Amino acid sequence: MRPTETAGVPFPWHARIRDAGTGRILGAGMLVGTRHVLTCAHVAGDGQAPPETEVVVEFTTRPGATTTGRVEPDHWIPEGKAGEGDLALLRLAEDQPEGCGASLRRQATPLGTQVHALGFPHDHPDGLWASMRLAGSCGPRGEWVQLNDWRPGEPRQGFSGAAVLNELNDHVMGVVVGGRRGGPVNLAYMIPVETVARYLPRTRRWVHGPGAVDPETAVDYDPLVPDVALAQRMTDWLRAPSAVRVITGGGPGQSRTLRSVIVSSDREHRPPDGVLVSAPPGTVSPAASLDLAVDASGKTVEAISLRILDRLGIPGPPGAAAGRVRDGVPSMTIVVYGIDEADDPVSLVETLLRPLAEQRSRLLLVFGRDASPALDQARSLESEAALAERVHVLRLLGELADLVAKLGAAERRAVEHWREVAPRVAGVPDPPDLVAAFRLRLLRHPDSAPEEHWTARELQELLRREGRAAARIEEYGRSLREALGRRDELRGRLETGKALAAGAGLAEDIELGRLYDEAHELLWDRRPCDVDRAGTLVRNYETAVRRLRATGRAGGGG
Repeated sequence: MRPTETAGVPFPWHARIRDAGTGRILGAGMLVGTRHVLTCAHVAGDGQAPPETEVVVEFTTRPGATTTGRVEPDHWIPEGKAGEGDLALLRLAEDQPEGCGASLRRQATPLGTQVHALGFPHDHPDGLWASMRLAGSCGPRGEWVQLNDWRPGEPRQGFSGAAVLNELNDHVMGVVVGGRRGGPVNLAYMIPVETVARYLPRTRRWVHGPGAVDPETAVDYDPLVPDVALAQRMTDWLRAPSAVRVITGGGPGQSRTLRSVIVSSDREHRPPDGVLVSAPPGTVSPAASLDLAVDASGKTVEAISLRILDRLGIPGPPGAAAGRVRDGVPSMTIVVYGIDEADDPVSLVETLLRPLAEQRSRLLLVFGRDASPALDQARSLESEAALAERVHVLRLLGELADLVAKLGAAERRAVEHWREVAPRVAGVPDPPDLVAAFRLRLLRHPDSAPEEHWTARELQELLRREGRAAARIEEYGRSLREALGRRDELRGRLETGKALAAGAGLAEDIELGRLYDEAHELLWDRRPCDVDRAGTLVRNYETAVRRLRATGRAGGGG
């Protein structure tokens, strides 16, 4: 039985939330435990103060499972000025059966992970599944994960508060928070489980899976780091991670400094801004800037491999985790420290960290001593990874340049097509102007190498944007063809109607002649043609033909 089923009922925790007064669908949510529903704050209310009214909560996969709920005291996190927060925990009027609650899972959010969610838009009140792809941390304070390529349709009201499920294992990874006004139409955002746990600590009782930071590290934050230089080097890398970076340096303050920088990078355990502001400049890393931090001290390669798989939500067969990682896992940003004290430092670098680097994970490797037995291997890996990254960036730049050239050609064809259609059909939109932005983005200083100032991650995101732009231009061309095709279809229908009228002896009917002439003039003589108006005139003509044929009337001259 999958984690999303209880006693054969799929997704028994899916909730549809309605206004208790009007019955209007407000959004979605998920049952956690037996008495609470997690959702977005803006679903339950629209102000800064928690609403006092109840909402209706319907568990759509369990017929008849309907109750009411209101915001649990002290569990209302309204949307902040930058969009942060926007979470609420509802307390239900009635307990739900044991085992029906969702299992929230802490999990890394690698680029490209396929996910899906069930929402309740107005045209699908019984539920509509949408699929999308994780595209990296974003939003206020790095709290969100961007959701790209929303299908079918686009994000809309009714999805806010819905659970986001990993397609690999149906683990609940987060909550849909909806799109942003002015953004691309098929793009939305997710509040990941770790952000939920940070705002609503009570939900941790329903959260499973390992976090990015080990529990013993998560509580060890000191804004006044002992080794400011080390903290700044780590933070610089976390802001723009390269393929592999090796940092050395011991001293009594290294451990506390490492732990503080790592904790400030973690969504769940990052201290409040009021605490972070007291840290020295350049020592607070961006939120969600790492996927995993591992203390290798005393650990075997197998144990560290299992930690990696757990963080990705990938089941690892006992005793074979290292092999599973070497076979290939999604790339992550990983900090590994305590390498000097690992069970076998050399084996760790060569049999685990090297394969991860080859799979394009970004690794920060921290050594406590300059004379570590594995330091030479790590330095070699750093150099090899830098070279491989440069080659990869050059390849991506070439691929992007080719695609942008094709995009420009497609855009020119769209403009030419528009010039043909716009004089013929009224109301067609102007052609998209997309390629210029890509060309500006790819401009560089004449004295710099092509690959300078680029990372593979940035180029991969540009490639994804180019793909969306190409799809938009293709869709635009299709809309032009459909507009012209609709006009031609109406022309055909009008002539078919005329032939039917003639066959029924109605060729001389004055009223039919007038209706035909009005439609014919709009479809053939007026430019551009108002297709909507023409459609109405053609339907009027067809209706009249059917009516006159049915009554047997012919010749209707005055």
